[in-house]
Amino acid sequence: MFSIGRYSLAQLNKRSHKENAMKQLLVIFLMSALVLSGCATLNKNECLTANWYQIGYEDGARGFPDTRIGSHREACAKHGISPDFRAYLDGHEEGVIRFCTAQNGFAQGKNGYQYAGICPPSLEGRFLDGYDAGRQIYAVTSAIRSAESEQRQNEAKMSALEQEIISKKQVMFAAETSVEDRYRLDGELSSMQQDLGGLEQRNRQLLVDLAQAQAQLRVLEEKYAYF
Repeated sequence: MFSIGRYSLAQLNKRSHKENAMKQLLVIFLMSALVLSGCATLNKNECLTANWYQIGYEDGARGFPDTRIGSHREACAKHGISPDFRAYLDGHEEGVIRFCTAQNGFAQGKNGYQYAGICPPSLEGRFLDGYDAGRQIYAVTSAIRSAESEQRQNEAKMSALEQEIISKKQVMFAAETSVEDRYRLDGELSSMQQDLGGLEQRNRQLLVDLAQAQAQLRVLEEKYAYF
């Protein structure tokens, strides 16, 4: 658990208002996405044999809000079946208890899960302790993946550019190449060398950024090893 002593009352209030606003936006986004997706959550056989308590439990344990039952209702209505709302909500409540732990919050945060405010007040604090820690690791890990991807792309561009430079030099110094073409090729080579220098400079910076991010990741993993 993070120590509350790190924050002043004003900071806590500001953080609380910000988190509440974020939760409301996330809930609205998730509900809109479910409505617009039009994807059936259950097939005919699943609707016919549905254990609505179990379905509610699984949805809650996976971090879905209880509004997900609307998607189940829409899917099963096509087959003339209505959900057992009470059983679903009872199951969902139990599933949420399993979901809203500090350890699971940490795991969900690391995986990039977008929290939609489904945890009850009695459990939310512990969940957010883990979730906030996991999100820190997720942010650094994402930055590392992005830098590694850019570095691979840069190296591929550098390799292709180096080969093109070699080819143009061979053409420029060929006996049959006219003086006019040599001047043109020399200008093109000068531009390509500048591009290559820019890629090399960016690659060096990426290596520095990667080293710093990897060091930061090790610090965070050690700091939050108790989750």
